[in-house]
Amino acid sequence: MTAQPKLSVVIPARNALRWLPGAIASVGGGAAIEIIVVDDGSSDGTADYLRSIAASDRRVRALSTPGLGPAAARNAGLSAARAPLVAFLDADDRWRRGKLAQQMELHRLHPEIGFSFTDHRRFAEDGTELSGGFARCTGFAARHTMRQEGFLLDRDAQAQIYAEPLVATSTVMARTALLRAVGGFNEQLARAEDWDLWLHLAACGPVGCIPRRLTDRLVRAVAPESEEGLTRRSARRRVADAYAPAATALDPEAARLCRTTQLALEADGAELAGRHARAALLRLSAFAAAPSRAAAWDLLGRRAAQPVTQP
Repeated sequence: MTAQPKLSVVIPARNALRWLPGAIASVGGGAAIEIIVVDDGSSDGTADYLRSIAASDRRVRALSTPGLGPAAARNAGLSAARAPLVAFLDADDRWRRGKLAQQMELHRLHPEIGFSFTDHRRFAEDGTELSGGFARCTGFAARHTMRQEGFLLDRDAQAQIYAEPLVATSTVMARTALLRAVGGFNEQLARAEDWDLWLHLAACGPVGCIPRRLTDRLVRAVAPESEEGLTRRSARRRVADAYAPAATALDPEAARLCRTTQLALEADGAELAGRHARAALLRLSAFAAAPSRAAAWDLLGRRAAQPVTQP
């Protein structure tokens, strides 16, 4: 048995061989890191690839689950983690240089942190950069606009995470013991299990944030009226309803902002799926629910959408 790592990286993968090598490469070097890749019933050669890379990279450990979904796959990785901190990375996402070092330093300085997250970039499958990250979270951005270094959110962290889409899973680093204590990801949720977990953890301890774009996140097109779109909407509403009392106790505006956020997320899915009329209607509804300069900009369709090369 090798020495205990300082960080466990958990990567769930299902038929993601197209992106997985890039995700693993983005973790970077460091003997104090273990990389746990959970092959969740892939049929695209992922298992063979993992056997090959594990033979040449001693940090990589391959596990398998029989197509149980990302929540169960991440939980399997969490169960096997040997480090006091866990970082989650989806197989089709990428970390930027310095991401892990900066987060680990924030946790070292503030060991009471339950979990931390960073800002991120969003990309469509064709490489187009989308509006996203903290820039689309107008309340959070206005509140923390002057911050450049890592910090701890205020005591209303749960309400902030509830109201706006601050936390992307591939930006998160968390204490292993706390993740296990709360039971990890809720496997009964078909989707939104990550948002559910961040809200749960925010009620358990301080939350850290690094206001830098240190993760690249792939956003896939999902039409709102598709089976996947309906599943996502149902799961988000279930989570929103469950945490509404606690969030509104911290911030009376949280529920209204959350409803606006859900409409904006559905609009994003419709736009990427080519349902432009549907996207416009959803954005109009979001603007009507919470008028703002950012919402007006979004309504006019002037979102950041410029071709870039995804690293």
